Amino acid sequence: MKKIFAALALMACGAALARGAHPWAFEYRPFTGSYNIFGGTLSEQVPPTKRSKNIAYYVKGAVAKQMFEAMGPDLKDVPGADGEQRIRQRAHVNCSFSPRDGYSCSFGFDLITGTSIAGTEC
Repeated sequence: MKKIFAALALMACGAALARGAHPWAFEYRPFTGSYNIFGGTLSEQVPPTKRSKNIAYYVKGAVAKQMFEAMGPDLKDVPGADGEQRIRQRAHVNCSFSPRDGYSCSFGFDLITGTSIAGTEC
């Protein structure tokens, strides 16, 4: 019985590979994005200091689409969310999609404490 199960498993894997299915692999991929290192809060827009140093990231394209799709579902009844603009948020990670601008996400970190912070203002 074990030999039959093993043979079936090998055949299934072989069939998947023959169809062009690629197994998931841990690997770092390039992406397009921007960042800003700043002090205070996002609304203050001040230079970083020894006591206040944060980083905000803004990413677009494929990585933002993957993040957006992993987060689901869309937020309802929030500023900016309408029939065209879709918004998803988990903790301090904010992602959006619009037909005109595509996918984008923002998030950040306090570089002194390592805690997560928002990457954009509402």
